[in-house]
Amino acid sequence: MGKLFDPFTPINFGDLFSLMWVGAIVILAGAIVVYNTAQRMYRRYPAILALHEWIFWSIFGTWLVVPLLVVIHVPLALLLLLVVPGIVIAIYAAFVKFPPIIEAANVEIRRRRFVPPPRRDVRERPKPTPAGRRRRHR
Repeated sequence: MGKLFDPFTPINFGDLFSLMWVGAIVILAGAIVVYNTAQRMYRRYPAILALHEWIFWSIFGTWLVVPLLVVIHVPLALLLLLVVPGIVIAIYAAFVKFPPIIEAANVEIRRRRFVPPPRRDVRERPKPTPAGRRRRHR
């Protein structure tokens, strides 16, 4: 238990120190790439974009601070106090909050795809005149 409140230095946490700040940078880069790709792929699907927003900002906000905190040697408990809620928010968004919203959006997309639009009343089309322009016949 005392190890949680020791300063997070390379001496106290040999392998975990480098792994933590390098991993944070890799996670940030991956999150940015996935977010930008998703913005282009799902621009017509606002429910999926909202899911990506939630996940991106919870991961980005959490892991952006981690390299700074590792360099200034804060205790491991403080790092965990920041990382765990960020991951929990991302998991909550991905598995609890957004699946029903995305399912409802998918049902709406399927409904629009397979239900034909309502028919308009059929009118007689105007016939072209010999000069080429359209004129209404009386």
